[in-house]
Amino acid sequence: MGHSDDSAVIDIRQVIYENRRKEENDAVADKRQKSAPEPILYGGFDSVKETARVLISKHYHDIASANILFVSRSKASKSGGKVVPGKVSKVSPLYRYLTAAALAEQQYNGTTIKEDRPEADFIMEVALDVWNEMSPQQRTALVDHLLARCVGVEDEKTGSMKYSIRSPQVQEFAEVAERNGAWNDDLNDMRASLRDK
Repeated sequence: MGHSDDSAVIDIRQVIYENRRKEENDAVADKRQKSAPEPILYGGFDSVKETARVLISKHYHDIASANILFVSRSKASKSGGKVVPGKVSKVSPLYRYLTAAALAEQQYNGTTIKEDRPEADFIMEVALDVWNEMSPQQRTALVDHLLARCVGVEDEKTGSMKYSIRSPQVQEFAEVAERNGAWNDDLNDMRASLRDK
């Protein structure tokens, strides 16, 4: 009798083990289904383009001839746990080729001949979910910030423009500034600029 009881215990343990594995597998499958990320949707962005056009004509003469592709994304990305409302990038040769049709569509409603299509020098990407929550002043400031990162320098030998991206002049941690104040020239310049506003 003891022998058959042992086999019944083993059978029950096996059933319990298999049921737990099935429940765990079901839970993992449910988690995968629930956590599937929402796709990021991209499109053109005429309101950013118009804001940039006005700012470039007033403040950014060095990039006035640059071809900028303005793109919206449905949801902001994050970097270091912080929301990134927008970013600008210098376009690599591969992306210049790949973005030519989109840029022609934005600038000329796609009416250019393939060989005459402009190639993008920069791509400006702005998150719609953040943009929609911003005031008009904040929207202008965001586009202004992104344009300030774009630099154009004329090559003296060829006369062609060379474009690049620059980092913001001031990068500091709030706690360092709190402990040490405007401890360098860049922070002093920033403090003076903020006083004027």
